[in-house]
Amino acid sequence: MRAWLVIVVATAVAVALPSGFATADDLDDQKAKIEAQLKQTKQQLNESSEQLQNAVAAVEQAQAAVEAAQAKLARTQAELAEATRVDQQMAAKLKESQAALKAAKAAVEAGQLKLDRKEAQATAVVRQQVQQQTNLLPIALLVESTSLSDLQTRMQWSHTMIETSNAQILELTDAQRALNAARAKQTDIEKQDQADRKAAAANLVVKRELEARAQSEADEVASLLNAKQAAEAAASDQLAADKQQYQQQVAERESVEKRIAERIAREKAEAARKAAAARAARIAAEKRKKAAEARARAEREEAERSERNSDSNNNDDNDDKPKKKKPKKKKKSSTSSASHGFDFPVSAPITSPYGMRFHPVLHYWKLHDGTDFGAGCGAAIRAPYQGRVEERYYNSGYGNRLIIDHGRVDGRYVTTAYNHAIRYTVGVGERVEKGEVIGYVGSTGYSTGCHLHLMVWLDGDLKNPMSWF
Repeated sequence: MRAWLVIVVATAVAVALPSGFATADDLDDQKAKIEAQLKQTKQQLNESSEQLQNAVAAVEQAQAAVEAAQAKLARTQAELAEATRVDQQMAAKLKESQAALKAAKAAVEAGQLKLDRKEAQATAVVRQQVQQQTNLLPIALLVESTSLSDLQTRMQWSHTMIETSNAQILELTDAQRALNAARAKQTDIEKQDQADRKAAAANLVVKRELEARAQSEADEVASLLNAKQAAEAAASDQLAADKQQYQQQVAERESVEKRIAERIAREKAEAARKAAAARAARIAAEKRKKAAEARARAEREEAERSERNSDSNNNDDNDDKPKKKKPKKKKKSSTSSASHGFDFPVSAPITSPYGMRFHPVLHYWKLHDGTDFGAGCGAAIRAPYQGRVEERYYNSGYGNRLIIDHGRVDGRYVTTAYNHAIRYTVGVGERVEKGEVIGYVGSTGYSTGCHLHLMVWLDGDLKNPMSWF
């Protein structure tokens, strides 16, 4: 997987495989996280091509789908591992049960053989006692007779048999009890064995279902990985174009700054020319004034000589006293501390501020050289301050552009630029007034949605618009 396409608030995604099931809240949180991530990426790629944004969004969605499928597969694999463990445990238990059942059956057979031997021994003893007791009736008679004499004879036989074969009877009884216990144990083992076999069969069904599901989910993961690789390949095709676009954007910005510097130089040269002309005019005026004063002084002196000649007989020695000129009052200079006075060109929230940002696809820092306002398509763009339209043209990156020089404001030469508009209503050379509609918001150039990209230069240097507005 290409590292530059691994996008998450952090930069790389490590897939964690949970052992439990995802709850509805977990899924909602995951969905919200993906949507927030896609929104952030859209804002970061606002000055990129729509194709690249779509390609990156497709990669992110594919990545999220792969992660979800891998997590789902991990849960199924965990369930399958548990079912396999239970299956192995049940197999071991059944093996032990079979051994116990075999031993129980062998015990029953041995007990039956022992009981049979004891019965045979007891029968032989009874037979022997019957043969020895000639005064006793045959066994058949004991069984069938109902007379008092027969009963007495039967009781006598029983007494005699118990006395003579008590040990054999006790052994026979013990053998019967042992056989009964062995049979009961065999029955219990058989019941438990049947229950274990039933549980093992049910677990085997679950295990096979989980195996099928795990295989299906593994195939889905493989398919999603292929789709993700295809999305990455498509995004890779757009990557070169975005890199080239960014380089063009940098070159365009440098070109604009050069033109602004030229205009500033021309303005300074014009100001210097006007200052020189004014200075020459002042010098000429001063020369003319001095010449006029010299002529006036000469004329005054000539008049005074004529007057002295005409009044030679008059001995008045009144001297003319020159009048003193009243000093001129100096005008008081006033300074203004007014604010810059620039208004926002659109009424809309800021969706992407000026500054350095980490490009989510190119994986390097780049300058977002303006402030983005999230105004809708067709929203009016107004001049934030009076000025003169210096440039209006189309650029592949910035789309439709309009550049206004506002001249010197608070001692700074201010230039503003408006980008991505659908159209502008003023042309090069026109004077605009503050608040005048100069165009309408659009999505031309490298833009993924309607917005205004505002740029500001102070004395020819690109600045954060919000530092001036």
